[in-house]
Amino acid sequence: MTTTHSRSLETSLDSIGQSPKQWTEPDQFDLSSIADKNELSRRINSGSIRHSVDRVEAIADDLFELRHPDQRVDDKARLEFTSDIVGHGMEYGAWFHFPWSESVVRYPKVEDHQDLRTFRNKNLITHDEQVRLLGATAAIFGLSVGSNVAEQLVLSGIGGTVIMGDFDKLSPANTNRVKAGMPQVGMEKIDIVAIKTSEVDPYIKQVHLRDGITEAGLELLADNKPDIIFDEIDDLAMKARLRQFAADQKVPLVMATDLGDKSLIDVERYDIDKATEPFHGKVQGDDFERMLRGDLTEQEKSKYLIRILGVQHLTARILGSVIEIDKTLAGIPQLGTTASTGGSLATVAAREILLGRTMDSGRYVLSPRATLGLQRQTGVKEGLKTLGAFKTHMKNQAK
Repeated sequence: MTTTHSRSLETSLDSIGQSPKQWTEPDQFDLSSIADKNELSRRINSGSIRHSVDRVEAIADDLFELRHPDQRVDDKARLEFTSDIVGHGMEYGAWFHFPWSESVVRYPKVEDHQDLRTFRNKNLITHDEQVRLLGATAAIFGLSVGSNVAEQLVLSGIGGTVIMGDFDKLSPANTNRVKAGMPQVGMEKIDIVAIKTSEVDPYIKQVHLRDGITEAGLELLADNKPDIIFDEIDDLAMKARLRQFAADQKVPLVMATDLGDKSLIDVERYDIDKATEPFHGKVQGDDFERMLRGDLTEQEKSKYLIRILGVQHLTARILGSVIEIDKTLAGIPQLGTTASTGGSLATVAAREILLGRTMDSGRYVLSPRATLGLQRQTGVKEGLKTLGAFKTHMKNQAK
C-alpha cells in the first residue's frame, strides 16, 4: 500500500466520524393501532429504522411448550397453537424501536414475555416468587463489577424497575470484567448495560443517575425508592453516602468485592435490623463522618479501604499489588471470573432478601482456591516477605 492510499483511507475513515451509541428509552408500537402503524412507517421511510427483527415463529413455539408441556410431542396441537399466534400477523405482541441499532424488534406481549424469559426458572422459583421478584426495584451503583450484577438480575427476572448509577466511560482495560469490546470503548457504562437490559426486556423501567451519588441523584433515588441497593463503587465518600441513604430509607444493601479469585459478599440489612452499622462497624463515628464529607487523605483512604476489606482476605499477590500501585500498576488488579462470580452471588443474596427469607447482615466469603483444593500461588517464605514489605509500605504511607 502506498502512502497516498494510506492517507486517502485515513481521510475516509475520519470523514465517517465517531458516534458512540447512547441508550434512549425504546418506543413501543401496537400495530393494531392505525396511528402506531403510520408512525412506524414514517420512521422506516425517514431512515431512522433500517433493520427489523421478527422471531414470531420461535416465540410461538416456546409459548406452546410453556403453556402445554404435556403436549410437546403432539405435532398437531403445536401447529394449531403456533398458527393461531402467527395468524395474527403484525398485530401480535409489541414492536420496539431501538434507536441505537436503527432497528425495530417484535416482542411477545408483556405477560407472555415475562413468562417466557423466566420459563426455565420454574419450579426452582415458583410463579408467585417470580412475580414478586419482577415487581421489585433494584439499584446498582458502579457498573464495572456492577455490570455483572445488573446482567444476573435481569437474567434472573429480578427488577421491573432498574436504577443504574455511574459517571464513567468504558476503557479498553475494563473489558476483562465488563462484557463489552472495542466497539463499545468510549461509551458510558450506563449505556452499555442499559442497551443490554432493554434488548433482553424492553418492558423494564430504567432510571439513570449519570452523575453518581450527588444530592440530585439521591433525591431521584428517593423518588424511585429501591427495594435493594448494590454498591460496586470505588469512591469511599460515595460508598458512605449510599449507606447513609440506605439507613435513612431502611433499604438493604449488598456489596460484592473481588479480591483475586476470592469473592466477598457484604450484606447490610438496614431494612430489618436497627443495629446494622455501615461497613459492619469497621468505620465509625468521626471517621465515618469524614469519609462522608470526602475529607480523607489518600493515605487514610488506603487505610480505611484495607480495614473494610479485612487484611486477612488479602493474598500475598494482592498485598504485593498494593505496594506496586503508581509504580508498575495503575490500580488493584481484578479478574473477570471473580467479577462474574460476585455478580451471581450478590444476585442470589438479593433474591433471598426480596423473598423474605433468611439473609442476615454479615460478610460471606467464597474462595474458589479452597473449594477446588488449588495449590498456593506463593510459598510461605515469599508470603511472609510480602507481608513485611506491605507493613513497611503502609507505615511509610502514614508518615
